[in-house]
Amino acid sequence: MTHRKPSRLVRTWRRLMGREDGNATIEFAILFPAFFLLFMVVFELGLLMTRYMMFDRALDISVREMRLSENRAFTKNQVKQLLCSQTVILANHCMDDLTVELVRLSDVSGSSWTFPAEGAQCRDYGADVIPVTQFDSPTKSNEVVFVRACMSIKPFFEVAGLGAFLTRNSTPDRLNMIAMSAFAVEPNNWVGSGS
Repeated sequence: MTHRKPSRLVRTWRRLMGREDGNATIEFAILFPAFFLLFMVVFELGLLMTRYMMFDRALDISVREMRLSENRAFTKNQVKQLLCSQTVILANHCMDDLTVELVRLSDVSGSSWTFPAEGAQCRDYGADVIPVTQFDSPTKSNEVVFVRACMSIKPFFEVAGLGAFLTRNSTPDRLNMIAMSAFAVEPNNWVGSGS
């Protein structure tokens, strides 16, 4: 019985398939996109958490300033400027991207508490709408005031896919961060306990 020699094409094919000098390139081409996507998601998540913590802290500092201030007639722009002055990482277009809401929860007797029914009103760049928010500037001592702020931000990596899990603007490249706080207006004759 005689064996037929494989054709030249088959021999070339077998020789090429037996080579291993391109394995590292193929592994890199398969694994690099997955690792890079994982890096983008972790980086974006860390940056969003940092932005949110700084935003929430800025709101707390602003609320403390409003609570202790002798000026009881804050305007919406004054509150926004106060909040934006406390943010470091969000300061680019802070005044344009920020909406602030102040709602008086109780009267002086404290008998009626009414929280806002709807969710936070955020700037919508898709519809180019600046929402009108309720702004009850505290005027009397011991009033309880609910403060809610919303910041519309752009994610660093839009393809990281975190927007599906977060509060989204109608524009696909914007996300909304919402921070809330409340305070009781200090009496005018309040004296610190350090004396």
